[in-house]
Amino acid sequence: MENNKETVSADERLETERQNADNWVPLTTAENEFEFNIIKAKLEQNNIICIGKGKDYDLLDSGLLQIVLGPCIPIEVIVPKEMYDEALQIINLKVSDEELEEQAINAGQEESGEG
Repeated sequence: MENNKETVSADERLETERQNADNWVPLTTAENEFEFNIIKAKLEQNNIICIGKGKDYDLLDSGLLQIVLGPCIPIEVIVPKEMYDEALQIINLKVSDEELEEQAINAGQEESGEG
């Protein structure tokens, strides 16, 4: 019989981690939503979950902050304590200007309904 405990989805892991807020630590601050999305994607590629949190605001994952303030606010990236060292190594590989530009173009296409 297979051991399904190891095949927990990212959503289930995120929900478990949210319930244990003391387990989260700040990793870095992204300058804007585009940079946050790149950092989040790089972390997720390495099976590290993260949450973006605007300064003095609630969690960005709710979507409300994004609607009101748009992609221009700094976003604190927080990760589970036990994933901090690995996450730090991953984000120390700098986000390039090309990645930021590509993210901005993709966001513009999504807003205009292009594919």
